[in-house]
Amino acid sequence: MAGSLRLDRRDWLGLVATALAGAGSCFLLLLLLLRTVLEPQLLEESVLRISRNVRLVEAVLRSTSERALPDGVITRHELSEEDGRSRPLGRFDRRVKAELKLRKGLEREIHRDQSPLQDPLGGYWIALRTKPPQRSLWLYQPERLSSLSVWYLPVLRSAAIVLGMLVGIGLFLRLRLEIPFRRVMAAIPDTALPPLALLPERGIAPLRLLTVRINRLLERLNSSSSERRLLLRGLAHDFGAPQTRLMLQAELLRDSLEGHPRAMAEALLADLRRLAVVTDQLGVLADGESPSSSFAMVALDEFCGRLAASYSDADLQLRVPRLLVQVDPVGLERSLCNLIDNALEYGRPPLLLAAGRRQQQLWIRLDDHGPGLATPTLLTMPSPPRSDDRERSRHQGLGLQLVERFCRSQGGRLLLQPAPGGGLRAELQLEPTAANPLFPPS
Repeated sequence: MAGSLRLDRRDWLGLVATALAGAGSCFLLLLLLLRTVLEPQLLEESVLRISRNVRLVEAVLRSTSERALPDGVITRHELSEEDGRSRPLGRFDRRVKAELKLRKGLEREIHRDQSPLQDPLGGYWIALRTKPPQRSLWLYQPERLSSLSVWYLPVLRSAAIVLGMLVGIGLFLRLRLEIPFRRVMAAIPDTALPPLALLPERGIAPLRLLTVRINRLLERLNSSSSERRLLLRGLAHDFGAPQTRLMLQAELLRDSLEGHPRAMAEALLADLRRLAVVTDQLGVLADGESPSSSFAMVALDEFCGRLAASYSDADLQLRVPRLLVQVDPVGLERSLCNLIDNALEYGRPPLLLAAGRRQQQLWIRLDDHGPGLATPTLLTMPSPPRSDDRERSRHQGLGLQLVERFCRSQGGRLLLQPAPGGGLRAELQLEPTAANPLFPPS
């Protein structure tokens, strides 16, 4: 989809269809309102006016001649086709005639006149009864208020059509733009890790084009993440065998030496063990590229208590309340162990492990009493170090990257800052996600 940012044919057809549907709906709604609300009032008023005028004129004609009628009263002895004699009555006119007979006891022959010479809005010719009987006499009754005359007012008709078209266009924008856009925004990952789900390709052409390009980017991210996992796993596998052989040879060399050479062999063996830990972390980092779905309910105080049992009481102190949380226990244990090991190696005991709840957020922090880190170094961690950062060059922060990845998989982040009592504070801020509410409902 190379892509034009304009609406395509399907969008224009949908826009026109919804606009016409809206105009037709308003048209029918207005007609319904006229017939159910306005027409009964018009019918009642028309019946009252016609019956009153007919009876008054007939009463006058009984006592005097036609010439004595006032100037505003129009009568005629014969009706032509232009006066509406041959035209059938409409629905509203038939109701007027029926209501005159039913409610007023006035049964007269009625014809509708549409000649603009009498009245632009039309009227009725009503047959009169006179005494003594004379030749036929018709009374003209102007009808300025009727359902037909009101309905064909141009302003009212135009307003109904324009309003209906605007409603149709608004409905089109909601169905084809607003709702698909909200679905796209809801589907865009915030802090999730690859593999990332693709977005729904719906809506108008520009929005579909946008989602197609975002999906291509997500596919490339998923592909690069998969390649990175394979690379990390390959590196961990390739480093593992030589390291094992080197450690065996270093142990044999240490056992065969005495004095200063033996101390050098011990130092070499310690470096190899440290290198083995880094290799294991490479494998863990490869496995941590995908977000874990093995969430489980754990009691945080008991969980941290079991973790602290691996360390001495002088090194690690706990201040963890009783909290039931839904987390990935493997990822949480690995993250806390990395933080504790880093604090013991680069900081100074005693360490304080604390936790708490801030609304729907869970925070777990570890404070040490070491020298801490300089502010420029602290701001860059746990991202890769700069080339001129000598303090970071001693410690690449691979374990911190594992902790940060775990926090991101939980919708949170890792925050590093100076501890209040000196040293470094590492705080895990975990947020609830759609897949994991973090705290069970109370």
